Amino acid sequence: MELFELTKIIFENPGAYQSVTPGEKRKHFFMINRRFSIQFPMQANALQNLNINQEGVIDFWQQFMRKQYQRTPGWMYTKGVKQAKEAKERKVKVSEKLVNMYCRKMSLDSKAVYDALEFWPDLMEKELKEYEKMINQK
Repeated sequence: MELFELTKIIFENPGAYQSVTPGEKRKHFFMINRRFSIQFPMQANALQNLNINQEGVIDFWQQFMRKQYQRTPGWMYTKGVKQAKEAKERKVKVSEKLVNMYCRKMSLDSKAVYDALEFWPDLMEKELKEYEKMINQK
C-alpha cells in the first residue's frame, strides 16, 4: 500500500482502515506524522518520540482526523520545491539576469529585489523594465 492510499483511507474510509496491517502503519509512520504536522504541529511534535508505538500513533491520527474531516483536506497535498519555484517564476515576468544586473548597479541584494517583486510586483516590475530600456539604449 502506498502513502497516499493510506492517507485516503484514514480520511475517507474507516471500514477499510481496519484491514491496514501494522507493518503498513509502521512503514508510513514518519511521512504521515510529517504531513499531519503541517496542520497540527503540536500534536505531531508530541508523537515523534523514537520509542513510541508507531501503529498506535497512526491509529490516533485516524481517530483524530475522522472527527474533523470527512474528505482528504487540501493541506495534505503540498507543492514540491521545484513546482513552487516554477510557479513563482511564472508570476515574475523579468529575467534572473536582469535582476542580477540591476542588483549590481544599484548595490542591492537580490533577495531584496525578489521580496519587492513579491510584495509590490507592479512597481518593481515597472522599475526593472525601465532599467532594461536604459541598458538597451546604450
